Amino acid sequence: MIALDAAEPSLVERWMAEGRLPNLARIRERGSYGRLSSSAEWMAGSPWPTFHTGTDPGEHAHYHFVQWRKEDLNIVRPSPEWLPMPTFWREAGRSGRRVLAIDVPSAYGPQAFDGIEVYGWCNTDLLAEPASYPPEVFAQARRRYGSSKMPDERYSMERPEALLRLRDDLIQWTDRTGELARDLMDAEDWDLCLVNLTAPHRGGHKLWDTTAVRGEVSSEARRELGHALLDVYTACDRVVGRLFDSADPDAVLVFSLHGMGPNVSRVPILSEMLDRVLAGRSESGASPGLLHRLRATLPNEWRAAVKGLLPTKVQDQLTVYWRLGGKDLGALRAFPLVADLQGYIRINVAGREPEGIIEPGPEYDRLCEELASSLATFVDADSGESIVAEVVRSHRLYPEGTRVADLPDLIVKWANTPASSHRRIVSPEHGAIDWPSPGGHPDGRSGNHRGEGFLLAGGPSVPSGAPLNGARVVDLAPTVYSMLGLPARPEWIGSELSIARASGPSPGEEQG
Repeated sequence: MIALDAAEPSLVERWMAEGRLPNLARIRERGSYGRLSSSAEWMAGSPWPTFHTGTDPGEHAHYHFVQWRKEDLNIVRPSPEWLPMPTFWREAGRSGRRVLAIDVPSAYGPQAFDGIEVYGWCNTDLLAEPASYPPEVFAQARRRYGSSKMPDERYSMERPEALLRLRDDLIQWTDRTGELARDLMDAEDWDLCLVNLTAPHRGGHKLWDTTAVRGEVSSEARRELGHALLDVYTACDRVVGRLFDSADPDAVLVFSLHGMGPNVSRVPILSEMLDRVLAGRSESGASPGLLHRLRATLPNEWRAAVKGLLPTKVQDQLTVYWRLGGKDLGALRAFPLVADLQGYIRINVAGREPEGIIEPGPEYDRLCEELASSLATFVDADSGESIVAEVVRSHRLYPEGTRVADLPDLIVKWANTPASSHRRIVSPEHGAIDWPSPGGHPDGRSGNHRGEGFLLAGGPSVPSGAPLNGARVVDLAPTVYSMLGLPARPEWIGSELSIARASGPSPGEEQG
């Protein structure tokens, strides 16, 4: 299994057809291809936990790298004792299969199983410090291949030369991850190898188009930036070819759990929108605190350098403070949560939150309806188009979920137009809000996620042209288990795909 994290299916399809991704194209010619529907449609941070657990967010409750925890009255990083997350590849390694895993995102740190796992080698979205199982593997990899730690993302617009350096770094890190994976694959026989190439994720956020660029752009830099993301995808294609040829597997699954497109997130102004709605005024009347003002004035390089010196827990709380403005969340009827794409809103419900204000039942329903209808009144000042496509309640998305209480109450899905086009946002009832960076996105992301990925399957045991229409992220775990001859776990909600039916032993049967 080779993940091209957050690779956009429409780009993969186009560049395969144009001959720019020849290794993916040759796997497709003799295999099967289709798109994957993903929980990213509503929660951009949920696809990997959905993949790990074979369940939807209503069960695993992971939607961001920092989340609201009602017991703490705070936004913190998920932990195993709070939000358990069984991962199918580690369970396979405890069920008689030899497993190799490299850089799988959004999982907890490595655990003992029959195999090797390298965690955080060159990756984002970590829930623990970089490590490995067995522990010595990580140190050995660093000695052999050099450091590969991906720097923290800079959440601001950047100069062209910085973005082009990022492109070059992503290509180098992809090659280095490929070397590590190939050498570990060649060292012994494996039943399952799971490798994540993270470059399309960071590249898609920062290199989607030039709306993340700060300052003047020369014609040469514009030309280079015009194919920078293709350069990253080409590097990934090269590594896929090397791993496929080296391992000569019975089956290879190349996949992306969610895609990319122009950044439509209006999260940078959601807090102000919500303040005005809750206050019933056209101006919030709140003045930003000192730290919030410092964030707006200090160069991003300085903030990133200082933040990188702090412990992870302090970094997380600084992120929460900067993004939410230091509000006393427990004193509000509703409040925004930290988010990157969709908007997340938590209702301060009595009996659920320790200092709850809103009574469950009719009062809760009225507030949800008021917030949804009021947020829908905000439009682009120039075009008159709404910036909110839909506001949904989590318990309606996941009515059977046992952990829905850990999710945001409301999810704001934005209109599918680039947020960088805004100059000002207006509402007849709640006044005008200036867009922080007209012509660009203040978080420095020209691209952001889409709720659809892809699955490309090939190899001797995979039937050519098997139908993959309607495939979902939750179908991957049962499909892989069927290929490994293992029974599906009872909590999984997906089904094995047709590509599994002609490959591997039947569940429970030993492999030859």
